[in-house]
Amino acid sequence: MTQALQQTLFTDEELARITIPFSDKVSSSDEWERRKARIGIMRADLTKWLKTDERGFPTMEPYRGVPDALLMRFNDALSSKEYDYWVHFFVYDEFFEQIWRPEYTTRDISILSKFRGAFSPDFTQSPVLSPVQEQFNVYRSRAIGQSMQGVGINTIATVGWSVRRSFDFCFAGLSEGGTVAISTNGVLRRFISNRLFREGVFELERQLHPENIVIFGQRIELRTEAKQLWYENERIAYLRSKSKDGSGNSSNNPYK
Repeated sequence: MTQALQQTLFTDEELARITIPFSDKVSSSDEWERRKARIGIMRADLTKWLKTDERGFPTMEPYRGVPDALLMRFNDALSSKEYDYWVHFFVYDEFFEQIWRPEYTTRDISILSKFRGAFSPDFTQSPVLSPVQEQFNVYRSRAIGQSMQGVGINTIATVGWSVRRSFDFCFAGLSEGGTVAISTNGVLRRFISNRLFREGVFELERQLHPENIVIFGQRIELRTEAKQLWYENERIAYLRSKSKDGSGNSSNNPYK
């Protein structure tokens, strides 16, 4: 019975012949464009290049340092002529989702390579998503982060989580030590989200033992063994400055 079953399976050689047409070089640029369209959002074109951990999450090397310049939003960086910044993705997903699209990934990473450094994308982690959707967002963040590191960009891994179930996968693909980035955006409005954020910071330290934690957003008291580096949300800082000088002219607000 076992022998008969084995005879119905592909051998390694047969599997190689089957997969060669997909993994081999394509014969024309037109065929490559058609293939990219079929691949779509799943980005199977990346999978043969990515280094992954035992669960299949792309891995990132820990960055042994901290940002040595001010931060700039990704959507501002795309058109910026000044490059003495670190680029972050702590904005709504709609402002950076394009970096995952096959037609933009190479171009956007090339732009990021002009800057002092960048953080990996902060794709949403939320209890309204299923665990599979959250894991896919972790996968995407690590995949782009690894691709950025692959072209020599100083890259700090961004980490996010939602409820406790996400602690099982939100740190996947990362090694102990180095520097990681997190954000308080949207977590301080409710007691439960505040509580879960603090639990996540505790879990972050338990699993990764980072040397530095870059924290973007409104400052709150956090007890960590790692050194904390805080960066205020530019939008909040802008609105505060306008309220102080009384100008508050919404037509001049770049963050509306």
